[in-house]
Amino acid sequence: MHRKHLLKKILLTLAIIFSTTSSFAGDSYHFVHLKAQNVEERSAIANHIPIDQIIDDSIYSVVSDYDYKIIQKNFPHFLVASHIYQIPSATTNENDDEFPSNDTAYHTYKETITELNQYQQKYPQISEIFSIGKSLEGKDLLGIHITAHANKVALKQNPDLFIPGIVIVALHHSREHLTTELALKYVDHLLSNYGKDATITSLINTRNIYIIPMLNPDGGMYDIKNRSYQYWRKNRRPNSNGSFGVDLNRNYGYQWGTGGSSNSPNSDVYMGPTPFSEPETIAFKDFITATPNIRILLTLHTYSELILYPWGHKYSGVGGKDEEVFAKMGQTMAAWNNYTPQRSSDLYIASGDTCDWAYGERGIFCFTFELSPKSGWFGGGFYPGTKAIEPTFQANIKPALYLIDLADSPYRALK
Repeated sequence: MHRKHLLKKILLTLAIIFSTTSSFAGDSYHFVHLKAQNVEERSAIANHIPIDQIIDDSIYSVVSDYDYKIIQKNFPHFLVASHIYQIPSATTNENDDEFPSNDTAYHTYKETITELNQYQQKYPQISEIFSIGKSLEGKDLLGIHITAHANKVALKQNPDLFIPGIVIVALHHSREHLTTELALKYVDHLLSNYGKDATITSLINTRNIYIIPMLNPDGGMYDIKNRSYQYWRKNRRPNSNGSFGVDLNRNYGYQWGTGGSSNSPNSDVYMGPTPFSEPETIAFKDFITATPNIRILLTLHTYSELILYPWGHKYSGVGGKDEEVFAKMGQTMAAWNNYTPQRSSDLYIASGDTCDWAYGERGIFCFTFELSPKSGWFGGGFYPGTKAIEPTFQANIKPALYLIDLADSPYRALK
């Protein structure tokens, strides 16, 4: 099919999808297709808008009215096509927090907390809920610590005892609900197989595993108000100009504001007024800083099926042996999940993100998984449905176990 006709067919399909999921009562959003010939052009665009997917020289993104006007003003020569659609108005009724009827298998904040409590009750010897702080709206930012009972006892007796650690964190961005589901599937798989699977039993006996399924619960629950997806990305910070939200994955302090983020509060890649201006990023930073045994960090995002590693803020890599480790680990995991492993900045420059901070400030080997689907066209993009949960877990359980195993020394990846 001719590319022009294919594009028209895709936009028509999107129009049908959005008309059946929207009440046409809220803000306008735009599904945009831009052309960029190289990483420098993509980086120029990333200074203003989020880039959701890259295929060859094409960029596909969902952007707000504000970001769309920025494209029209600064990058009209890059804009190939766009489709406008409406997002349902969000209410402030806490009781309205529920996913659309087809996606109720996904976990709300309350359901996530309930599930974590049930795991702790069922596996009290090897699991313990912890809080890293509270969100802007006062929600507990909870995680679950998985390790052998003997380790917990030893750590209480000697907090300085080194037991290798890994942290897995999900839902920096509100609309990336599949990340929470994968985090919870990891929890279930680890706990339910302890004492049954030799590999998992050994890992839990020798590692500290911290899993935080929902770092941005305020934004995550706002994204499903009225049981309709809002395409919300940021947290729910009331900004000084009347807009809302800071992009938490542009708010970390290492090389903050040096490219690939915006200083406009209206932008979906707004970096915040200062580094670590948000309670969510402060809480995560403080948790990492107070947990020196962590050697590996996995942050879950959607979508595009990528394995990303530093740097994000500049085109060059981290260099030396560490770069070899990142590349080798990425290639090894890609053989299992069929994702594309690469340096983050090979896509475009983005500063203030989790992995650059974790590695640049703390020396932690940090990876970002951009989960399924591969495509935002017909694959479902940020909202791939319940059918995506199990296949995404199956594709990514081996990579997760591999990272847990290497938490004692990532350099073993080169042996």
